[in-house]
Amino acid sequence: MNKGIFCISIDTELLWGRKDLDYSGLIEKTKKERKIIKKILMLLDKYKVPATWAIVGKLFEQGDLLWYGRDIINTIKKYKNQEIGCHSYSHPEFSKITKSEAEEEIEKSIKNAKELGIKLNSFVFPRNKVNHLNLLHKYGFTSYRGPEPGVYSQIPVVYFLRQVYSLLGPSTPPINKPKKEKRVLNIPGSMYFVSARGLRKYIPKWLRFYKAKAGIDMAIRNKKVFHLWFHPVDFADETNQMFEELERILIYVQVKVNAKKLNALTMGSLASEFNKTFN
Repeated sequence: MNKGIFCISIDTELLWGRKDLDYSGLIEKTKKERKIIKKILMLLDKYKVPATWAIVGKLFEQGDLLWYGRDIINTIKKYKNQEIGCHSYSHPEFSKITKSEAEEEIEKSIKNAKELGIKLNSFVFPRNKVNHLNLLHKYGFTSYRGPEPGVYSQIPVVYFLRQVYSLLGPSTPPINKPKKEKRVLNIPGSMYFVSARGLRKYIPKWLRFYKAKAGIDMAIRNKKVFHLWFHPVDFADETNQMFEELERILIYVQVKVNAKKLNALTMGSLASEFNKTFN
């Protein structure tokens, strides 16, 4: 890579992301997601920043709007340079399912996407729990988002505390050099754009931008990847302030792209560039 790279992946789940947990507190927030998604798309388009939308396969179907979202898929398709990727079919933790169950999740997602003329190239594991990795190449995926180095934990409360510390602490978010794992490019996450839900509301809003800026600058200096990720529902609390911080990041990315110091790529595009360079 001859430049730093900025990458965004957006885990788009509706209520499937909490199907095995108490989701009653997220119902009203989920009702806001369509407006949030539209605004994210408008900002990405305004600043010419592509993103990978990692979408639960159930959303390709039609039904209760809290669970299904074919209209969301069609909205994303209207915008240039946005990639639709896979976030499994029904959002099980891959660490808790068999290989055959994982294969069924992938097959159903591919089938639903194909019906809308979409080829899935990028994969994000539910809750970032990587397992059955060898299936991705078999089904034509070229990239996946690996867990954040030094942050990820199988224990939810530990993972939460590490995410908060990574934002509040003095360190710069990790930047990464993608590498092939089981013949698929691993593009690890660098920073979760933490929501303002619950105790997180006490995190200073501006800190998200300054952490991201530090990560982007380091990616430029070292010609590596800064990978930001979040869920649309993360913007349901303190919505205006959250969007202000996201917009500040996108403005900064555009400035660096225009200065030819940074490339902004989807996960799929990054995998394509990697394969051209190293194959």
